Amino acid sequence: MAPLRRSQHTFTGVYALDALDTDADVARFDRHMARCQSCTSEVRGFRETATRLGIAVARQPPPSLRTAVMDEVPRTPQLPALDDRARHRRPGPRLTWLPRLATAGAAVALAAAITLGVVLVNTQNQLDQTQQQLSQARRQVTMTKTELAAINAVRTASDATLVTKATSIGGTVTVVSSASRHQIVVTTRGLPALQAGKVYQLWLIGSAGNRIRSEGLLALHNGQTGPVLISGVLPGDIFGITLEPAGGTVQPTVNPFVAIPA
Repeated sequence: MAPLRRSQHTFTGVYALDALDTDADVARFDRHMARCQSCTSEVRGFRETATRLGIAVARQPPPSLRTAVMDEVPRTPQLPALDDRARHRRPGPRLTWLPRLATAGAAVALAAAITLGVVLVNTQNQLDQTQQQLSQARRQVTMTKTELAAINAVRTASDATLVTKATSIGGTVTVVSSASRHQIVVTTRGLPALQAGKVYQLWLIGSAGNRIRSEGLLALHNGQTGPVLISGVLPGDIFGITLEPAGGTVQPTVNPFVAIPA
């Protein structure tokens, strides 16, 4: 192993991966590290890197593996015991360090490739999720622009009328209606904060009282709500709001605390 004696500083990676050729080479490099702080630091760094790579691709063995191994123990022949001559025989030389170094290097490269593949897959998944979120945000923005255009169309309609009415529980409700568009726009101000388990529900009630249609729940922010567009309004319809159990109901369970002709 003359090359090892002449350039021991270049064997830190081989030593860290336990790929030196013989025990004598290992002992020789141990003595070298005892007086070479630079090689000691490099070996420590190589081992830490190899450990991280191994952890990155490590997998938990399946529970059935131990049972399968133990089942094979009674059926697997054991190696014969060594006789005294074989026991005291000097072990033959190991494989040359170059093939072992190549094998160790290939293992590290494979681990690095697997780690890189996992990182790339995770990155691609994150990119896909971000793109989906952006697409959803674009759809929401488009929908908001469409709704705002419809709301403005009602407010600026030539036959638009505006009614503001105080409610029996506090606050006011304003309704802008357009008979030609069969739509109304509802806003509120100063409604009381909701108690636990209660919601504000919107209704469109036919003139004869025989047609009641839910128009969804009212989202309250600091006692106010943004404009809500309601379509399909017929002549004589009444707009109303009730307090209902959480989640809303199919039909009103109480009388509206405000009712405004639509």
